[in-house]
Formats: sequence, C-alpha cells, structure tokens
Amino acid sequence: MTKQTAQVLLILFVCSMAFAQTENPLSLQECIDIALQNNSNLRIAELQVDYADANVTSAWSSVLPTINTSFQSGKFIQGARKVTTDVPLGIDPKTGQINYEQRTIVQDRVERNSHSAQISLNQNIYDFGRSRNNIKGAKSAKQSYEHSMQNTRLLVIQNVKAAFYDLLKEMRLQQVYQQAVTLAQEQVDESQTRLEIGLASQAEVFQSKVNLGRNRTQLITQQNLVEMARANLNTALGREPGLSVDIVEDVTEPTFPDYSFQEALDIAMANNQNIKSLELDVKTAYYDLKAAQARYMPSIGGSVSYTRRNDDIERVYTTELDMDYSLTLGVGLDLNIFNGFADKAAVQRNTLTYRMRQEDLVDARRLLASSVKDYLLQLQAYKDFLEINQENIEAAQENLRLQQERRRVGSGTELEVTQAQVDMTRAQADYVRAEYDAKIARARLETVMGLESN
Repeated sequence: MTKQTAQVLLILFVCSMAFAQTENPLSLQECIDIALQNNSNLRIAELQVDYADANVTSAWSSVLPTINTSFQSGKFIQGARKVTTDVPLGIDPKTGQINYEQRTIVQDRVERNSHSAQISLNQNIYDFGRSRNNIKGAKSAKQSYEHSMQNTRLLVIQNVKAAFYDLLKEMRLQQVYQQAVTLAQEQVDESQTRLEIGLASQAEVFQSKVNLGRNRTQLITQQNLVEMARANLNTALGREPGLSVDIVEDVTEPTFPDYSFQEALDIAMANNQNIKSLELDVKTAYYDLKAAQARYMPSIGGSVSYTRRNDDIERVYTTELDMDYSLTLGVGLDLNIFNGFADKAAVQRNTLTYRMRQEDLVDARRLLASSVKDYLLQLQAYKDFLEINQENIEAAQENLRLQQERRRVGSGTELEVTQAQVDMTRAQADYVRAEYDAKIARARLETVMGLESN
C-alpha cells in the first residue's frame, strides 16, 4: 500500500466515523422544537406581549373608579401658652351686643386623643375621548407585539431550516469530494501501473498526483465547512456552537410553488406577521394622537368622601355609621389653561410618530413585494439549475467513462481523464448546492408569506 493510499484511507475512515456518529440524530422538526424552546429573541418577544398586556390594564385605570382609604390615630398636645385674643366682657345693655376687649390670657396645657377614618371614591365621568383612545392604543400595541412575536417565531423556524439544510448541503458536498479523492487515487494507481508496463510517462504520473493533491485539499476544506455548518446549526438551536450535533438526512426533493407572483404577494400581504404588526403600530400611533389632542379639552369627574373623626376611638370604629361622620359629594371640571406648551408639543410628537409609522408600513410593504419577487425568481432559477445539472451529471459520467476507456486503449491522455473527473465533480457539486439552496429559498419565501410548514 502506497503512502498516498494510506492517507486517503485514513481520511475516508475519519469521515465515515463522523457520519456514523448518529447516537441521537435530529430531524428538522426536532431541531425546530429545540430552537423554539431556547431562542432568546422569542422569549423576549413573549415578555413584550406580557408587558403590553400590563399597559392595557394600566390604561383602564383612567375610566375605572379609584377608591382610597386612610386610618389615623394619634394624640394632640398643646403646651401652656400666653395668647392675645378678644375676651368677652359682657352684653351692652343698650345694643344687646357682646362687648369684647383684647387681653393677654394664659391657656393651660391641652392634651386629647385624635382618631379618624376616611374612605373616598373618585370617578372620571367624561374626558372627551382621552381615556378611550388610550385604551384603544394600548390594545393595538399589545396586538402589534403579538404579531411581532409570531414573526419572531417564523424567523426562528426559517433560521433553523436554513442552518439545517446548509449542514446537509455541506455533508453532501463532502461526499462528492470524497468520491473525487477516491477517483483521483485510482487514477494515480493506474498511472503508476501504466508507467511500470511502459504505457504512460512519468509526467502523467505526476499530473495524476497533482490532481489527487488538489482534490484532497478540497476535501479538507469541505470538512471544515461541515464543522462550521454544525456550529451554525447549534447557534440557531440556541445551544453552544461546540456541542456535538447530528441530523437525519433529508431525502425529500425540493418543492417549487405553483402560484404566480401576484398570488404569492396577496398571500404575503394578508399573512405577513411583520406587516400586521406595523399596521397595528399605525393604529396605535393614531389613537395616541387622538388622546394627545383630547388634552386640550376639559375632564369631568365626581367624588364621594366619607370621614369619621373623634377623640374616642370607639366612636370612630363603630357600626353606627350615621353618627360622628362627615360626607362630601362633588362634581368637578378640570381644564388646563396653559402648561408651558406641553400639550402642543405632545400633539406634535404624536403627529410625527403617526406619520413615521405610516412610512414604515409603506416601506415594509414595498420590501415585502421585492422579497417575494426575489425568492420566486430564485426558486425558478434553482428549478432550472437542477434540471440542467442532472443532465450535466449524466453527461459528465458518460464522458469520464469514455475518457477512461480511451486512455485504456491508448488513444486518450491523462489530462483528458483528469478534466473529465473535474467536470463530473463540478456537476455533482452544483446539483447539491442548487438542491439545498432551493429548500432554503422556499423556507424564506414561506416566512415572508406568513406560512409555517416543514
């Protein structure tokens, strides 16, 4: 066994061991399930929905009544003091009025208990749509986050599919280049044999060895690409890149859409989660603008306050609620006359935000149409590539057989055999790339169309 043959066998053994490590091979669906559990962006999107839900609850606070209670117990102490005050001296017999004279008197120290309990209710009656629009805006924002979360979910699935198919592509390419190394080694062995019996020159042997070295280099490069693809798949799964991962070979043929661009675009416009989220962002900005404009209008509210206060705590906390109490009922109108142009600035900011959200939506729809067109063109191209490359593979295989036969009978050259091998390897590699790139393009098309499928 030659040194070159031993090295090739060692490489093939290592590669076969790598493919044999299928302790827990993962299917595409299993990879998707793992990613949906681990992806941090999806977790954040879910938390944003919960946050928006809390904002909806907060928005309702402006239309629901507020009820407050307060309880207080203490002691009132006033020290002895001198005060100047009006002191009654008696009644004037002529006028019948009390006569007062200002004198300085001494008051003794006063000490008494002080207990109180109060419950009050305030209710917003009407604020010209400010509260109603705040609630609508909060609800729209929550719905926007829900669609954003679904869009994130679809992007996670798309990324997993892309990484999954990319790893399969690199693994299949590795097999192609392994086959090329095997053929190149056979060519070296045959050239050496032909040299020994006088049917080939030393130059042909060297040429076959150069071809073997080139194919071995290509194989090593491809093995590195396989490991990089494994790391990328782990990253898409939300795992450490260095973890071992093996997947089940996808033997399905790529599928190509049978609908037109306009049909695909209509589906995308109706189902794309990012578009739905942006449409709700426009609605949210509109409601925020209406709420800001309502700040120029007054708000009307009502209040009820029931208070009990006494120096005897038993007179405060008693079931005799019709004794020792005070009750206040009122209706008020609150109108801000001037607050330093804060309301004007708020309206300006919300107007600009509303216009920006509209522009975001227009731009997103334009980009969506471009993406749908791009992916459909890619898929059509890949469909043609597969048909062409399948024919190229068959032609290249037949050409290699013919060149090998011509060399065997002495009418062909080593260079022609080498070129035939190169052509066959290139055709096989082009077919593998088109096959899996078509699957990746299909996954991306499904994402922009708002479709979730394997």
